[in-house]
Amino acid sequence: MILNDNEIIKKEILPRKSFFFNTTEKIRMVFSVFYLAISVFFILSGSPVIFFGIILFFVGLYLAVFRWVLKYFDIRNNYYLITNQRIIIAKKSTHEIEKEKALKEIVQINAEMNGNFFGNIIFGEPEGIFGRNDEPFSFFNRSGMSFKEDQYAFLSVENMNEIIPVFGELGLKVTKTFY
Repeated sequence: MILNDNEIIKKEILPRKSFFFNTTEKIRMVFSVFYLAISVFFILSGSPVIFFGIILFFVGLYLAVFRWVLKYFDIRNNYYLITNQRIIIAKKSTHEIEKEKALKEIVQINAEMNGNFFGNIIFGEPEGIFGRNDEPFSFFNRSGMSFKEDQYAFLSVENMNEIIPVFGELGLKVTKTFY
């Protein structure tokens, strides 16, 4: 990994190989199980809707299980860096940068954590459980359940009480939410 001129690493973070489930993720899990139940109903109900039920079943299976498997491998293979110029998500094995964002582009930082200071740091507005009004496609003024992931986030971070002051030193304000 190549750093810019005058760039100093402030903090290197290795994520813990487990998940932090905030309220939004818990509700998404309930809805993914709901998708699975509806798909089984369509599959068992008869031939005209079996194809739709099978598609819905695989979508529900992905949302309930396989999404977490993929996220686990991302967490296992990534590490995070905070420098005086940007935040970096890099591959642990090759030190290749996957995502980066300049500190001057970061408008807000949200830290979602539990009482043991374990959680996620989201750079930008956290994705809500329901769509936003300004999205191009929507039903009833909202697009329904949203399974969109946050684009720039440090997932499964331990000791956030040691990391949040680093952002304060860099002049960034962090909004903390405890679950």
